Amino acid sequence: MRERIKQVRSQAGLTQVDFAARVGVSRDIVASWENGRVEPSEAVVRLMCREFGVNYAWLKSGQLPVNVPVEALVLDKVERIMHGDNEFVKSVFRELTDLPPEAWEAVGAFVNSLHTAWNRGR
Repeated sequence: MRERIKQVRSQAGLTQVDFAARVGVSRDIVASWENGRVEPSEAVVRLMCREFGVNYAWLKSGQLPVNVPVEALVLDKVERIMHGDNEFVKSVFRELTDLPPEAWEAVGAFVNSLHTAWNRGR
């Protein structure tokens, strides 16, 4: 698993320090994983899979495919939102599910304008 963890970190373009911050451990722990001295806990393996979009079976044992389908990642995010504490965001998702098909063009234009504004602000 050590090489696969290193591959995930490298493909994300992260240093060991940055990778450690994303999964909530120290840089030394990441180095220990990548050197094969210790293996991450089950909870951390699942967090890495969710955070970086990699297949659990691949990270644990090398079984292909490497990446989780985008649809599965989106469903996981929606599930976390709907089980979260932000009632406003949950209400937005509930309202979106009731939109008629003709309203989606307006939603698409709105989302594109938000995305453009967000990228300009970075």
